[in-house]
Amino acid sequence: MRKKKSGISKKKKSERVKAENKDILNAITNSKYFHLNMKMKKILSAYGMDPDKTKFIDNPDEIKMSAVIIKLAQPYIKRYWGNDMSVRGIISLTITIWNMTFLPEKEQTELQEKFIEEILPKDFDAQDVATMLRLFENLQDRKRELFPNIRTFIMGHDLRMDSENIHLDISSLPLNE
Repeated sequence: MRKKKSGISKKKKSERVKAENKDILNAITNSKYFHLNMKMKKILSAYGMDPDKTKFIDNPDEIKMSAVIIKLAQPYIKRYWGNDMSVRGIISLTITIWNMTFLPEKEQTELQEKFIEEILPKDFDAQDVATMLRLFENLQDRKRELFPNIRTFIMGHDLRMDSENIHLDISSLPLNE
Protein backbone atom coordinates (compact mmCIF):
# COMPACT_ATOMS: atom_id res chain seq x y z
CA MET A 1 0.00 0.00 0.00
CA ARG A 2 1.35 3.42 -0.98
CA LYS A 3 1.61 6.20 1.51
CA LYS A 4 -0.59 9.18 0.74
CA LYS A 5 1.44 12.32 -0.06
CA SER A 6 0.90 15.44 1.94
CA GLY A 7 -1.04 18.20 0.20
CA ILE A 8 1.72 20.69 1.03
CA SER A 9 4.67 20.88 -1.30
CA LYS A 10 8.23 21.14 0.01
CA LYS A 11 8.44 24.71 -1.31
CA LYS A 12 5.28 25.80 0.50
CA LYS A 13 6.45 24.06 3.67
CA SER A 14 9.80 25.86 3.44
CA GLU A 15 8.06 29.21 2.94
CA ARG A 16 5.81 28.54 5.94
CA VAL A 17 8.82 27.68 8.12
CA LYS A 18 10.62 30.86 7.00
CA ALA A 19 7.52 32.94 7.82
CA GLU A 20 7.26 31.29 11.25
CA ASN A 21 10.95 31.97 11.91
CA LYS A 22 10.48 35.60 10.89
CA ASP A 23 7.52 35.89 13.30
CA ILE A 24 9.64 34.44 16.11
CA LEU A 25 12.48 36.87 15.33
CA ASN A 26 10.03 39.81 15.28
CA ALA A 27 8.65 38.74 18.67
CA ILE A 28 12.16 38.68 20.14
CA THR A 29 12.99 42.08 18.63
CA ASN A 30 9.74 43.59 19.87
CA SER A 31 10.41 42.18 23.31
CA LYS A 32 13.89 43.77 23.31
CA TYR A 33 12.48 47.20 22.39
CA PHE A 34 9.61 46.74 24.83
CA HIS A 35 11.96 46.23 27.79
CA LEU A 36 14.18 49.17 26.83
CA ASN A 37 11.17 51.44 26.37
CA MET A 38 9.79 50.37 29.76
CA LYS A 39 13.13 51.35 31.30
CA MET A 40 12.91 54.77 29.63
CA LYS A 41 9.31 55.23 30.83
CA LYS A 42 10.46 54.65 34.42
CA ILE A 43 13.15 57.30 33.96
CA LEU A 44 10.60 59.76 32.55
CA SER A 45 8.32 59.10 35.53
CA ALA A 46 11.22 59.73 37.91
CA TYR A 47 11.63 63.17 36.31
CA GLY A 48 7.93 63.91 36.81
CA MET A 49 6.97 63.48 33.16
CA ASP A 50 4.00 61.49 31.87
CA PRO A 51 5.47 58.51 29.97
CA ASP A 52 2.05 57.56 28.57
CA LYS A 53 2.09 60.70 26.43
CA THR A 54 5.37 59.60 24.84
CA LYS A 55 5.13 57.56 21.65
CA PHE A 56 8.21 55.35 21.49
CA ILE A 57 9.30 53.68 18.29
CA ASP A 58 8.93 50.01 19.20
CA ASN A 59 10.06 48.23 16.08
CA PRO A 60 11.45 50.39 13.33
CA ASP A 61 10.43 49.15 9.91
CA GLU A 62 12.57 51.54 7.91
CA ILE A 63 15.39 53.04 9.93
CA LYS A 64 17.18 51.36 12.79
CA MET A 65 18.72 54.04 14.95
CA SER A 66 21.33 51.60 16.21
CA ALA A 67 22.63 51.23 12.63
CA VAL A 68 22.54 55.02 12.19
CA ILE A 69 24.62 55.62 15.33
CA ILE A 70 27.14 52.92 14.46
CA LYS A 71 27.48 54.36 10.93
CA LEU A 72 28.14 57.84 12.35
CA ALA A 73 30.73 56.56 14.80
CA GLN A 74 32.32 54.08 12.36
CA PRO A 75 35.61 55.94 11.71
CA TYR A 76 36.24 56.21 15.46
CA ILE A 77 35.07 52.67 16.20
CA LYS A 78 37.58 51.37 13.63
CA ARG A 79 40.36 53.43 15.15
CA TYR A 80 39.73 52.27 18.72
CA TRP A 81 38.41 48.74 18.12
CA GLY A 82 39.77 46.43 20.81
CA ASN A 83 39.53 49.08 23.53
CA ASP A 84 36.01 48.47 24.87
CA MET A 85 36.00 51.53 27.10
CA SER A 86 36.92 53.84 24.22
CA VAL A 87 34.35 52.29 21.86
CA ARG A 88 31.64 52.59 24.53
CA GLY A 89 32.60 56.24 25.08
CA ILE A 90 32.52 56.94 21.35
CA ILE A 91 29.04 55.43 20.98
CA SER A 92 27.72 57.34 24.01
CA LEU A 93 29.25 60.57 22.73
CA THR A 94 27.78 59.97 19.26
CA ILE A 95 24.32 59.54 20.77
CA THR A 96 24.75 62.72 22.82
CA ILE A 97 25.87 64.67 19.77
CA TRP A 98 23.01 63.20 17.70
CA ASN A 99 20.49 64.54 20.23
CA MET A 100 22.29 67.88 20.53
CA THR A 101 21.83 68.56 16.82
CA PHE A 102 18.12 69.12 17.47
CA LEU A 103 18.80 72.00 19.85
CA PRO A 104 19.14 75.65 18.80
CA GLU A 105 22.73 76.62 17.90
CA LYS A 106 23.31 78.64 21.08
CA GLU A 107 22.18 75.79 23.34
CA GLN A 108 24.34 73.33 21.39
CA THR A 109 27.40 75.48 21.99
CA GLU A 110 26.67 75.88 25.72
CA LEU A 111 26.07 72.16 26.17
CA GLN A 112 29.19 71.32 24.19
CA GLU A 113 31.34 73.60 26.39
CA LYS A 114 29.87 72.09 29.56
CA PHE A 115 30.40 68.58 28.23
CA ILE A 116 34.06 69.29 27.37
CA GLU A 117 34.69 70.72 30.85
CA GLU A 118 33.22 67.58 32.45
CA ILE A 119 34.88 65.03 30.17
CA LEU A 120 38.44 66.36 30.01
CA PRO A 121 40.80 65.88 32.97
CA LYS A 122 41.53 68.86 35.22
CA ASP A 123 44.97 69.41 33.66
CA PHE A 124 43.74 69.58 30.05
CA ASP A 125 45.38 71.90 27.57
CA ALA A 126 44.31 73.74 24.42
CA GLN A 127 45.20 70.74 22.24
CA ASP A 128 42.75 68.55 24.19
CA VAL A 129 39.96 71.10 23.73
CA ALA A 130 40.73 71.41 20.00
CA THR A 131 40.59 67.62 19.61
CA MET A 132 37.21 67.43 21.38
CA LEU A 133 35.84 70.31 19.28
CA ARG A 134 36.98 68.57 16.08
CA LEU A 135 35.28 65.37 17.24
CA PHE A 136 32.03 67.22 17.95
CA GLU A 137 32.15 69.02 14.60
CA ASN A 138 33.03 65.86 12.68
CA LEU A 139 30.14 63.88 14.16
CA GLN A 140 27.72 66.78 13.61
CA ASP A 141 28.86 67.11 9.99
CA ARG A 142 28.49 63.36 9.42
CA LYS A 143 24.96 63.50 10.86
CA ARG A 144 23.98 66.36 8.53
CA GLU A 145 25.65 64.68 5.55
CA LEU A 146 24.51 61.08 6.03
CA PHE A 147 21.14 61.46 7.77
CA PRO A 148 19.78 64.97 7.16
CA ASN A 149 16.10 63.94 7.21
CA ILE A 150 15.98 61.73 10.28
CA ARG A 151 14.27 63.55 13.13
CA THR A 152 14.37 60.99 15.90
CA PHE A 153 15.43 61.68 19.48
CA ILE A 154 17.28 58.91 21.28
CA MET A 155 15.87 58.35 24.75
CA GLY A 156 18.23 55.62 25.88
CA HIS A 157 20.35 52.72 24.79
CA ASP A 158 21.71 49.35 25.82
CA LEU A 159 25.15 48.44 24.54
CA ARG A 160 26.74 45.00 24.60
CA MET A 161 30.00 44.12 22.97
CA ASP A 162 31.89 40.95 22.29
CA SER A 163 35.21 40.42 20.53
CA GLU A 164 33.61 40.68 17.08
CA ASN A 165 30.38 42.67 17.33
CA ILE A 166 28.60 45.64 18.78
CA HIS A 167 25.03 44.99 19.90
CA LEU A 168 23.24 48.31 20.29
CA ASP A 169 19.56 48.67 21.18
CA ILE A 170 18.09 52.15 21.08
CA SER A 171 14.87 53.54 22.48
CA SER A 172 13.78 56.55 20.47
CA LEU A 173 10.86 58.77 19.63
CA PRO A 174 10.03 60.84 16.57
CA LEU A 175 10.36 64.60 16.79
CA ASN A 176 7.75 66.90 15.33
CA GLU A 177 8.84 69.53 12.87
